[in-house]
Amino acid sequence: MKIAFVGASGYGNVGDDTYPLVFAQQLPEHELVIYNSDLPASLPEDLDMLVMGGGGIVYNNPQEGEPAMESPHFRCMKFYMDAAIQRRIPWGFLSCGLQFQSKREADYAAVMQPWVSYLQQAHFITLRSPRCVCIVREISGREDVFFAPDAAYLYKPEVETSVESMRSITLVPAGFINPRNALINQYLRQFAASGMSVTWLGMGAPVDDHLLLAEAAELFPQAQIIAAPGPRVAFETIARSRFVITGRYHGMVYARTSRVPFITPVDTTYKIRMEKLDEDISAASTHFEVLRRFIPR
Repeated sequence: MKIAFVGASGYGNVGDDTYPLVFAQQLPEHELVIYNSDLPASLPEDLDMLVMGGGGIVYNNPQEGEPAMESPHFRCMKFYMDAAIQRRIPWGFLSCGLQFQSKREADYAAVMQPWVSYLQQAHFITLRSPRCVCIVREISGREDVFFAPDAAYLYKPEVETSVESMRSITLVPAGFINPRNALINQYLRQFAASGMSVTWLGMGAPVDDHLLLAEAAELFPQAQIIAAPGPRVAFETIARSRFVITGRYHGMVYARTSRVPFITPVDTTYKIRMEKLDEDISAASTHFEVLRRFIPR
C-alpha cells in the first residue's frame, strides 16, 4: 500500500532527515511517499494512508494578540489533513512533538486551538513526550493518545569503535552551545587540558548552522568541523565520541542510542526539557505497533 509521511525532512536538518530512514526500515513492504511543508500541487490518487510525523510539526505560531489565528505552518499541515479526511483514508500522528515559543508555553490551549478538531478526528496519535500527551489529551478530550520515545531512537547503523577512536569531544551547536559562549569555552579549556580533541558537528539545517560553524573554525582552528554530515556520518561521529555537548534534540537522541555521555544546556528547548530520560529507548517501536493497527488489509 502507499503511505504518505508529512514531516520536516529535506531541508538539511539531520534529525528530521533520520525519520524517512526509520520509516523505510520499519515498513519495508509498503510504498512510502515523503512530504514536508513545501506543498505539492496534488497528492497521489492511490494514496492509502497519511501519517503526520515524525518530529515537532504540531505547532501554531500566530501573531501576538491573535492566538487562535492559523499560522502559515498550520495551514500547510491542514492541507494534508483535509486531504486525508476528504478521501476517507486512515490518518494520524506518529512520533510527533508539540513545539512552543519559549514565552508562549503557558498559552498552549489558545495557541493550539486550530489543531483541536484535527486531533479529535485523527485515527491514531503517538507522541514523543509524556507532557505532549497530557496537553493533547486535555485539549482534544480523547484518552487514546500514546507516548513512546522518538522514532529516531530506532536508527542505529553499525559503527566500529575503539578506545583509540573515542578521543574526541563533540559539540552540536544550537542556542547556548556556540563558540562564543563563556561556559562552553570553559569546558573546552578543561577538555584540552585532558588531551581531548574537539569536533563541531552541524546537525541543523545549513541556514541555521553556517555562521556558528564558521565562528567555530575561526576561534578553534585546531578543531574538526563537520558541516552537513547527513544522518549516518552524524551518528558515527557521536558514537565515536568520548563526550557530547548538544543544543539539538537529535544530538541527544544519537548520544543516548550510542550510550555516549552527554549534556544539554539548562535553559534549553521545550522538546529537550520534556524528554523522558529514564524511558527504555527500545520502546520507540510502540509508534509502529500503533500505526500497524490502522493499516488497511
